[in-house]
Amino acid sequence: MSGPSETESSRSLFGRSREDVASALPDREPVLCPLCRRPPQRFAIDFQGLHLARCRSCGLQFHSPRPVLEQMATAVYGAAYHRPEEAEVDARHERHYARQVARLERCLDVERRHLLDVGCGAGAFLRFVSERGWEVEGTDVVVTDWARASGARLWAGELPTIDFGTTRYDVVRFNHVLEHTRDPLVELRRAREVVSPSGILLVGVPNVAGLSLRLKSWQSRLGLKSKRWRHYAALHHLWFFTPATLQRLVEAAGFEVILVETPVMDRPDRSPALTGVYRGLLETCRAGSLLDLYARAR
Repeated sequence: MSGPSETESSRSLFGRSREDVASALPDREPVLCPLCRRPPQRFAIDFQGLHLARCRSCGLQFHSPRPVLEQMATAVYGAAYHRPEEAEVDARHERHYARQVARLERCLDVERRHLLDVGCGAGAFLRFVSERGWEVEGTDVVVTDWARASGARLWAGELPTIDFGTTRYDVVRFNHVLEHTRDPLVELRRAREVVSPSGILLVGVPNVAGLSLRLKSWQSRLGLKSKRWRHYAALHHLWFFTPATLQRLVEAAGFEVILVETPVMDRPDRSPALTGVYRGLLETCRAGSLLDLYARAR
């Protein structure tokens, strides 16, 4: 389900009143920590009435109780979730994609590189990596026409429900997808089943331990934000990761973590020089707003 920013991806509901959200998503379900199998402790309710909770044992943050995914599929992940321009790689994403591919190529010792992009969205990454000689396939809950136009083999459905037969992949990639899933540990364990014995897992998610998000969290706690906890994008993000909690999940699924970083993307409203300063500071301290984790099957 990888997709656009929080404002664009769920324009029908994001930013609207609690009453509108409750009407569109009337049912809630309790959620246990997938690692500890314990009920979490709520630490906040966001501006749309969505409950943010934290596991008392491992610190993993998530919705509980949360809207049921069947209702979110129509109310949040509707026709407007993906936009035509997402089918192409813009300058902002090109550097990030190139960085990911370079990391993966250094980790792999095979000439033939076969990648499964989970939540392939409009197919921009499928095009990007296939142009570099990779064999690529993709999955998504709803497969878009833009992804089909990439020419890659595509699978519809949630990863744990898809039968890939005997196919095994050198890389399984979740790029801003894991935070949308029913259960991230179930997804990662299924990834472990379909990755080759020496294969690589790449997970990209928002980093709630990043400097910017930490500052916004403090503003929310102190009542300084008019729309408290908006930065969690809780309308369509169900799980909220730090480097530590993501690493625990990945290791529990049968992988060995080999690299964790918080890449800083280019922004059109920021000069290259200033971006360079931010990049040096935030990436060194692992305090960027994005989190990329690379792991090897063990």
